[in-house]
Amino acid sequence: MGLIEALGLDGRILLAQFLNFAVLLFVLWRFAYKPIFKILEERRLKIDQGLDDADAAAKSLLLTEEENKQLLIKARQEASLIIEAAQQQADERQREVVAKAETEINVITEKERAKIVAEKEKMMSQLKGEVSALVLAGLQQFLSENMTDKRDQEVISKIVTNLEK
Repeated sequence: MGLIEALGLDGRILLAQFLNFAVLLFVLWRFAYKPIFKILEERRLKIDQGLDDADAAAKSLLLTEEENKQLLIKARQEASLIIEAAQQQADERQREVVAKAETEINVITEKERAKIVAEKEKMMSQLKGEVSALVLAGLQQFLSENMTDKRDQEVISKIVTNLEK
């Protein structure tokens, strides 16, 4: 103990300081360090969980983007097929309309041709009737004039000549 007294240390004070330090360390550990470490551990776990969630969300986002791309490709293909089908239907409908129009035009054309032929025949028969009437009138006038035998011979020879041509 001589060394402790030589340094000017009192054993009782040293023991009391050691007990005070132990009590302080126990109180700090119990009421300060332990809750602080607990809060820090919880915070670390939350951060780890947040990072894991962020990784999972990123993976989910990538999967969703890929699914969206696939859906978009599929939708474009379906739209292309629908457009092709609609175009084919439109082309078919156009061909049907054109064929129907051509048929109607042919029917109308034939009806008009028949009308024209009938009208032409009607006009020709009217013309023949009028020409016959004029010829008959001319003949009556011609015959009413004094005809001589010589004159009869000349007219008959002209008619025969005209008929031979």
